[in-house]
Amino acid sequence: MLQKKYRISNRADYNFIYQNGKKIHCRYIIVFITANQLAYNRFGIVTSKKVGNAVHRNQARRRLRAIIQKHMPEIKQGYDLVMVARFNIKEAMFAALEKDFLIAAKKAGLI
Repeated sequence: MLQKKYRISNRADYNFIYQNGKKIHCRYIIVFITANQLAYNRFGIVTSKKVGNAVHRNQARRRLRAIIQKHMPEIKQGYDLVMVARFNIKEAMFAALEKDFLIAAKKAGLI
């Protein structure tokens, strides 16, 4: 579980990131990235009902959180990232999800 200061929990923050952030499409996730005025990164994970039932949505969230925790030290500080799970995320292996996240981070210049 991410510490509270590393989470995006406010609806206004999500809307700001959606409207003003850079959007990067990958095979299993869509990543919205924008700079914040903090000395650390904040993360948000969104899984809609298109992903599947509650079991699949929760599994997708757990896997994305594990990827975030694993690669948090490598990412440049001072950004907000929102990861939106696509409908086919339940078919992906963990390694493929991790690869997608790293590709998105490299495209955004965070790694």
